[in-house]
Amino acid sequence: MAYGHAERTLAAIRLLETQTAEPLYSLPWLDGEQASWLKEAVEARSRTMNAPGGGQQVGDYLDADR
Repeated sequence: MAYGHAERTLAAIRLLETQTAEPLYSLPWLDGEQASWLKEAVEARSRTMNAPGGGQQVGDYLDADR
């Protein structure tokens, strides 16, 4: 049961990261902090997508246990 809660929390964090990254992509240039955060977020997402079960969608976690 705790695993499901952790997965939903992680899914919410990933959704927030995605929503934060979208406006950064539209900027003509990024300062050092923005570029560093974006690179880190993209690399973390890439590692997650390559992990077992990593292809699941955010909604899969949010709707679990309902």
